[in-house]
Amino acid sequence: MVVRRTRTAVALGCGMLLAGSHVAAQQAAYDLDDWMTVSSVRSFVWAPGGDALFYTSNAADNGTWEIFRIAADGGTPTQISSAPIDGRAEPKGDLAVSADGERLIFTAASLFQSYLNIFTMPASGGETTRVTFNDAMIHGGPSLAPDGRTLTYFARTGTSTRIFIEDLDAPTAWPRLLLPESNDERSPIWSPDGSRIAFQRGGDIWITDAEGTTPRRVIEPAHQGGNGSPVWSPDGTRIAFTTGKSGFGQIGVADVATGRVTSITREPRDHGSPSWSPDGRTLVFVRADERMTANHVVVAPADGSGQHRTLTEGTALRASPQFAPDGGSVAYLEEATNRTSDIWSVPAGGGTPTQLTRSMGQVDPARLSVAEDVRYPGVGDLPIPTMLLRPWGFEEGGSYPVIVRLHGHPGQWNHSFDPMDQFFLERGFVVVKPNPRGSRGFGAGFHDLHVADYGGAEFGDVMAVLPYLEGLGYVDMTRKATWGGSGGGYMSFVIATEAPDAFEAQVIRAPVSDWKLLAIDRYGASGRAWTATRTPRRERSEFGGSEAEIPEEYHRRSPINFADATIVPQLLLHGLRDSAVLPRQSQIWAERMEDLGREDFIYVEYPDEDHSLRRYKATVRDRLERMVDFFSEHLRLPELSDR
Repeated sequence: MVVRRTRTAVALGCGMLLAGSHVAAQQAAYDLDDWMTVSSVRSFVWAPGGDALFYTSNAADNGTWEIFRIAADGGTPTQISSAPIDGRAEPKGDLAVSADGERLIFTAASLFQSYLNIFTMPASGGETTRVTFNDAMIHGGPSLAPDGRTLTYFARTGTSTRIFIEDLDAPTAWPRLLLPESNDERSPIWSPDGSRIAFQRGGDIWITDAEGTTPRRVIEPAHQGGNGSPVWSPDGTRIAFTTGKSGFGQIGVADVATGRVTSITREPRDHGSPSWSPDGRTLVFVRADERMTANHVVVAPADGSGQHRTLTEGTALRASPQFAPDGGSVAYLEEATNRTSDIWSVPAGGGTPTQLTRSMGQVDPARLSVAEDVRYPGVGDLPIPTMLLRPWGFEEGGSYPVIVRLHGHPGQWNHSFDPMDQFFLERGFVVVKPNPRGSRGFGAGFHDLHVADYGGAEFGDVMAVLPYLEGLGYVDMTRKATWGGSGGGYMSFVIATEAPDAFEAQVIRAPVSDWKLLAIDRYGASGRAWTATRTPRRERSEFGGSEAEIPEEYHRRSPINFADATIVPQLLLHGLRDSAVLPRQSQIWAERMEDLGREDFIYVEYPDEDHSLRRYKATVRDRLERMVDFFSEHLRLPELSDR
């Protein structure tokens, strides 16, 4: 019979400890308690005075993302937030700070993920105040006016996103629509003097006054790729933004009065996250490297003249660069395949970066595996960018089991840190992470190869990794597993139904099994299945039309219709607070496996988890425990379960 379990993840510090099986000589393996000390920094903002930074990290005792403060030169951080939201620990996000440095603004979801509400609290810590109260709408992108009295944000209402204004001095007042006659606005941001609001509408950048009476487009329509990420210059006369016109993300600066645009970048690689220096003369942003799986922090003159200067070295993934309030340094997030995400700082004129936060806990990055950038031929000999990680203690002539990671849609594998990868690398696995056509980060051309063919040729791209692995000479081709979530979960089902005997085991998270059902969930109602960024336009790009227009295509692309072909053992995991792919996508698959009498199928639901299954560290622990037992049995590796 099918094993079906519904349970809450075990508490942090409980559960089994695992000993490594394949590790370097005379080197003890890290156990699960060690790995649970690893945390990460998700976002940060400078305190207006420049003496400190506020950031979100899951280093808190409750195992989820809370708000911390750290001095500008590093040191011991202080946890600011701790109060439960609606009675339980909830991850904090969208962190912002008021201009006077006295108030923090953040979002948290107490029902489904993405169904956010906005909260404020004193920057010194203390009582949390709820600003919005509608759990049937998604509130995102909170932006506080310079005077600290007015908040703007965007929320989904029915089939559209709209910008709202909230008067914080009148806590009983209802929020008002900024632009009542329109229906596709998001990401509002106040001008430095508080008189105007920039926002995105339909892939373009607009501005309006604080009353919403004079909206106008700042620059010409993008038509392709979209314009976004608007950031006001300190004097309010210009807006830096990103554009996808070239097929790659580029940085530009628009003059607010005239609409004239100055190109800052023009290269066949992605750029993003622009931010201004305090004097308005310089921009800092991230630029992808030549492999497009890592990037650097770069500064450039905001008038388009002069040379760009790269502030970082080495293979890593950086994000969110921001000048310090005095302009003397730039803080940013950095992670690599062997290092978790932390805040770093570098002199704005160049120099040696300094690590401000330290989130690796008891795990030494020097002992972890570092990914190699490789390529193999996919369908039509298309080169498939791939991350390859060899196990700890790798030796030529050895034979190692392999995990093929399948990323979400559109997604990209890059030089980011995944402790769950490292956990299995320590236990003697090869981990390979292909980026099939449709992956992001390699230009619009590579991404668009899958348009109207989602799950088609990219299935061939993924399967082409098998002859590549065999050619390496050190992969045990009798011990192969896939591990994928979301779009990677869907691809797992495609493999299970179209190549049933290709792998010996599959771990699957939050997959799509029935596209018609997903269309109903996402677009047939304005209730819990809606999120702020998922619209029918995305559905049409996946298959070329709606389910009503091409029902036969939706049937052909839905693995649930061919589930009888499945013979590979599967461990299926889903969070009941998932708003991106609702749990019934997994539930109907589990019911089919039960009907088929599959004894090698396990389904686990996490009542308090979302799409990522990383809302709480306890869930990560539970997943790893289950995966160890599952691989131990179905990859015939009994030493994995030594306790």
